[in-house]
Amino acid sequence: MELKKLKLTKRRSELLKKYDVETVEDVLRIYPLRYETIQAIPFSSWQEGDSVCFEGLISSSVTIIRLQGRRSMTRFTVISWDQEIQITLFNRPWKEMFHFGKTITCFGTYQGKNKVTVSQYNFKPLHLQEGIRPIYPLRDGMKQSDMISIMQGALSLADQVKSLVPKRYINKYRLMDLASCLKAIHQPQNDADLKAAIRTLKYEEFLRFQCVMQALSHEQRGDIKSPKQFDHDRILSFINQFPYALTPDQEKAIHEVLEDMASSRILFRLVQGDVGCGKTMVASVALYACLLSGEQACFLAPTEILARQHYKTLQAQGLPVSLYVSSLPVRQKNEILESLRTQKIQLVVGTHALFQEGVTFKDLGLAVIDEQQRFGVRQRRALLEKGKAVDVLMMSATPIPRTAAHFLFGDLSVSNIRTMPPGRKPVITRYVTGKTMKPILPEILQYTQEGHQGYVVCPSIEDSQEMDLRNAISIYEGMKNTLTQFRFGLLHGRLKAEEKEAVMMDFSQHRIDILVSTTVVEVGVDVANATWMVIYDAHRFGLSTLHQLRGRVGRSADQGHCFLLSTTKDPQAIERLKMLEKNTDGFSITAYDLQTRGPGDVLGVRQSGIPGFLFADPAKDVAMMSCCIEDAKEILRRQEDQALLAYVSQALENASYFD
Repeated sequence: MELKKLKLTKRRSELLKKYDVETVEDVLRIYPLRYETIQAIPFSSWQEGDSVCFEGLISSSVTIIRLQGRRSMTRFTVISWDQEIQITLFNRPWKEMFHFGKTITCFGTYQGKNKVTVSQYNFKPLHLQEGIRPIYPLRDGMKQSDMISIMQGALSLADQVKSLVPKRYINKYRLMDLASCLKAIHQPQNDADLKAAIRTLKYEEFLRFQCVMQALSHEQRGDIKSPKQFDHDRILSFINQFPYALTPDQEKAIHEVLEDMASSRILFRLVQGDVGCGKTMVASVALYACLLSGEQACFLAPTEILARQHYKTLQAQGLPVSLYVSSLPVRQKNEILESLRTQKIQLVVGTHALFQEGVTFKDLGLAVIDEQQRFGVRQRRALLEKGKAVDVLMMSATPIPRTAAHFLFGDLSVSNIRTMPPGRKPVITRYVTGKTMKPILPEILQYTQEGHQGYVVCPSIEDSQEMDLRNAISIYEGMKNTLTQFRFGLLHGRLKAEEKEAVMMDFSQHRIDILVSTTVVEVGVDVANATWMVIYDAHRFGLSTLHQLRGRVGRSADQGHCFLLSTTKDPQAIERLKMLEKNTDGFSITAYDLQTRGPGDVLGVRQSGIPGFLFADPAKDVAMMSCCIEDAKEILRRQEDQALLAYVSQALENASYFD
């Protein structure tokens, strides 16, 4: 439905544009951020610090105290609960609004001794306002009253919104119909009403997501293929040349991958494990098996520097590998393209450049995708369309529970590598309270003077008026001007791709001692000489991201150190950071992060075109998730539920990049 049906004022129409909504349906999907329960509690029960609401009679004249700048403090007294209560309001210097004898409803914090600091007030009777009140996310200029009024207009049209969930599932699971659900989520009458609406929306989110992911999985897997033929004795000889013995988990993963490749079922497998667990060795064996079968293979990396690292590794293993990245000279690129077309090149390592239309393979049989969550659906589809029934092996250093992985990636096989190669020292991690490096600066200077390199990671690129965060640019400038004996580099997401690659290359070749960066170093920087990392405002990151970041150091026989700087007073945030001091297992860290922080940051589902989760939680709603897997299979098989199938089709069309 078009937005004009809401008959909004020009001001509210302009404000609504900031929410990127185009239809009435979009407006109804702006869900409350939280809810407040408005209930008048007798004065006798008030405790200092309590949030209170009450209705009373203004019983004094108004006093306005002017503060610094344009700030002010307004004071008067109110008779309520047979008490005289002193009211303090900040920045409301309007005497005429609070005249003697007027009835007022106040919401605020009890300060003790009959004093209340009021944050909100109005002149409506309190009994008309009691109950559960939605609190909406606001953009600049928008007020809660604006959003509530807009939503009331939208809810009057809720009966005309088409439900994506087929009626048979609404009946089967005793869900609410969509109109009732939307009314209950925006205007809940009681807790039971709200819980029923949330349960319905959870199911809808899971079902939408699973239908899209299964449709994608079907696209990626296709039907059947010709089994790959390869000599297992030659593969064993290839493995025996590695400078160290494989771990049991590596051996199991290799067996699973080779079994899939040798079957008529297309390989669609995720190999996951911590940084340094040996996933690349598994990929090497798969690539070699593909070459033995006479087909071509490609190895895809998210950054040029990581592509070059994989290229050198495969070269050292004796594989006939070529490198295709955007920075190569045009003539060299053309030669590689021609060789891929004629199969003179059997194995190529590259970046996003391999997705381009001009890249053609004669017989692509295997695609290995490193840090697969960094690539978009459209990109992966473009790569797989370069061959017929292409086997897909994905790798991720953000390990997620098997159930969640199965749900998120559809018909996916998972190989976990939990054991680490012998000799690898866990990174020593320390939580440091404060906003500066002062307590740890002597240690950092010592490591750097000894010839080691390090990272300083910041949550933002530059100063923000909204949040008090340490930013990469100011930290870089400050350290560069103070520690003049060292060489510094700056890396962040606003740099052009070639600028990022140049900085990372300088760091890898030790032309930079200290790299100040945002989280772009999370993937693709493998510098053995880097032994320390400082992370500012560490409480702003998910545990999985912090674990990935610290995996950048301690990548040699030298001990790695990671310092988590934070000023947070939140006990749960402190507990999470201290957990990293004693836990080095990525699987348990991700499971903990899923439970305490939610799936959005951990699972990489914030993707354009792919439905994400606001209410549903793959870590906690396992039973509902399992039902949706089966329901989605039935929906895609029957091809009857037109509203949902149209949604899936549009989602596949829009699917773009992972965050």
